[in-house]
Amino acid sequence: MQSTSTKYHATLFYSYSHKDSQHREAIEKSLSLLKQNGFLSDWSDQKILPGKSITDAVQRKIDEADIVVFLISQNFIASAECMKEWERVKDRADQNQGLFRIPVILEDCAWIDLLGTDKIKALPNDGKPVSSFSKHSTAWQQVYEGIKSVTTELRNTFAPKTDFIATMEQTDFLSKHSIRLQDIYMFPRLSSFSSQNTKGTFVEDVITSTEQLLMRKHTLIQGEELSGKTALGRHLFLHLTSRHEPVIHLDLKELTGRSRDVNIKHAFYQEFSGDYDIWVNQKSKTLILDNLTSDGRAINFLQSCQEIFDRIVVMAGSDTFASFFKDDIRLVNFGVFEIQPLSQVNQEELIRKRMRLSQPEYAITDGNIDHIENRVNSIVISDKIVPRYPFFILSILQTYEDYMPENLSISSYGHCYHALIVAMLIKAGIEKSDSGLGVCFNFFEHLAYHIYQQENDDGSSQNTNFESFVSSYSKDYILPQAIFNRMRHQEYGIITADGEFRRSYMYYFFLGRFFAKASRQYRSHISKICEEGHKNQNHLILLFIIHHSDDDEIIDDIALRTMCTLENISPAVLDDEETGRFLKVLTMIPKDILSDKSVEKERSQERQLRDKAADRVDEEFGDNSDSSLGSNAGEMYRVLKSNKVLGQILRNKYGSLPKSKIEEIVETIADGGLRLVNSVLANDEEIRKWANNLNRKNPNYEMEKLENALRLLSFMWTLSNIESIVDAINVPDIRQTVKNVVLQKSTPAYDIIGYFSQLDGSEALSEETKKQLDVLLKQHRNQFVKSVLSLRTQRYINTHKSKTPIEQSVCSTLGIPYRYKRS
Repeated sequence: MQSTSTKYHATLFYSYSHKDSQHREAIEKSLSLLKQNGFLSDWSDQKILPGKSITDAVQRKIDEADIVVFLISQNFIASAECMKEWERVKDRADQNQGLFRIPVILEDCAWIDLLGTDKIKALPNDGKPVSSFSKHSTAWQQVYEGIKSVTTELRNTFAPKTDFIATMEQTDFLSKHSIRLQDIYMFPRLSSFSSQNTKGTFVEDVITSTEQLLMRKHTLIQGEELSGKTALGRHLFLHLTSRHEPVIHLDLKELTGRSRDVNIKHAFYQEFSGDYDIWVNQKSKTLILDNLTSDGRAINFLQSCQEIFDRIVVMAGSDTFASFFKDDIRLVNFGVFEIQPLSQVNQEELIRKRMRLSQPEYAITDGNIDHIENRVNSIVISDKIVPRYPFFILSILQTYEDYMPENLSISSYGHCYHALIVAMLIKAGIEKSDSGLGVCFNFFEHLAYHIYQQENDDGSSQNTNFESFVSSYSKDYILPQAIFNRMRHQEYGIITADGEFRRSYMYYFFLGRFFAKASRQYRSHISKICEEGHKNQNHLILLFIIHHSDDDEIIDDIALRTMCTLENISPAVLDDEETGRFLKVLTMIPKDILSDKSVEKERSQERQLRDKAADRVDEEFGDNSDSSLGSNAGEMYRVLKSNKVLGQILRNKYGSLPKSKIEEIVETIADGGLRLVNSVLANDEEIRKWANNLNRKNPNYEMEKLENALRLLSFMWTLSNIESIVDAINVPDIRQTVKNVVLQKSTPAYDIIGYFSQLDGSEALSEETKKQLDVLLKQHRNQFVKSVLSLRTQRYINTHKSKTPIEQSVCSTLGIPYRYKRS
């Protein structure tokens, strides 16, 4: 027989006459082992605190109890209060078959008449009074055995089987450590736009916690594949069973052709080993349904279950919901919510959870988390390649685990996409040692190129469908049907039945492999992609061509195009002359931004701002080419995209590039970003020109206020581009190379870039960082340089835990008072 969880404990209420208090004490003593082992918790009116209402407390505890023990005696029968309790419990039992009423006969009395037609068993055995036993201990042992059997039955009924709990706790991220779902689970952001406000516009309804979700009676959760629907269902099951609430978890793909009740009963006995009749008669039952399918049986079953379940949560794929159930009247009672990607705040929390499990003995610093976040964000790339769902974040982290040094430094991630794809194929049934992996990769590479041809059709290729492609491919290559079927596995396949890649990163990955394997043959294609790398998704295709290729000419091509873009604009050096326009701005910006809030609070706020900034960038640029922008704006956009590609090259290729080439790429990225600084509002003359234009259009605006606003905009634009440069070159293993470039260039702008890079590469403030800050503050009299160094350092202190003496010393250097952070 399968064992069950030991989490469930029954609650017991004693109903007795105070004249029989010695017997209540005796039964409490006899049940002590059940209480010590967590099977039982008991309550009597002796636990009521002075000043509290006895009647209210008794009635509440009666209603909460799983077991009510009546200590029956002549005193009990003669007590009006005891008889009220008897009737209250009897009425409650009529509504709830899961309530156990247990008469314990203390002495000869009219207990049989009291029970009347009640078919309930009395204790001790056969209703023999405790007083008639020569040894009372024998009587109480029989009472103990009887109540123990009841607690066991309740435990089996409401506590899931151990093996089913293991199934619910299972994750795909075991790696070197056994990790339960609860250890890493992050509740998703669920949103719905189904309601309208009084103005007729849609208003977002959001669920952000388990409790908020469980407050709703009928909820349908839709989401993309691997967005976390199944994990959410398992989490809810584990949460409800931990609270001893009746719940069933059922996969709709496993429905049989039998009746609703048979399916539910079958599911119950798969998950529990207790009394189904007790369970099914409980109030507030929850049904969790995974994988709503287009099969008519699934929706009919769901509809019929509304009669017997108080709460239903059903999971459906976004495609299935949109195609079959979006306007289905049978779901009219269901609130429909969609799983959204993780926020940056949630992502950081998930990374921390995972890192603590990976290396529990290692103290993870805020700097460590920054480095890992940076790598993860480089792969996610604003949801353009990999969506920010827990599955993908955890998959990325899992690919590092076997390669991760003891200090948690992550310096290379090129293998990540490959690992994700191989893991999916293995889950789809392709053997890891099987040559089938090679078959799959070759097929996907040619399919990706076929799709690319269709999307960039210049008239030289025929527009053929997927079936035609497969037929043509099969003439040249062996394609076993079994492997072809696994490629299209419903959950873990790389492509859909229609031949579309399930995730965009898969398409880019295999197209990159295709071009990289024959870069000479397809040089014209690659050159065109390089030339238009800022358009649509070409910059993403480039990332994967470079990842797979050993052809350095591609890197040279991208770097040269970046250097030639905005070549008529000199890179900013940020000396006194260039930063004179910022002097008025600096008087408006506080010099002291040190916070006394906790580091956790500050980091959360910073990540919320990142999410908002990412949304604004997507809205402003999206995937637009420069055709919709002005000529200069188009050039600026080209530099932004090229710098992102070059930054990825540093992360992917630094180990195979000579130091001189790395220095060249770092300088190209920095100069490109510094050209952007000078591309708009680069001096007072240009600021006045823009202000005059705005004033002519809006005469009510004061010139001085317009100029100050434009100076502030120029200041923020400058810092934003410096941060983008630092982010692109933030690769742990090339930091010395970055320092070399900074020393060679020796301009205020490069000094700022070098210091920001050093800060971002630190696990915490150190003596080395303080010394570098001291040198720069003494070296530069430029007020702009001093201000940005100070502000950036203070922001670092706000968001990173460092040793207090170091922080105090740095604050003294900056001339600001040190503030202790709230816990």
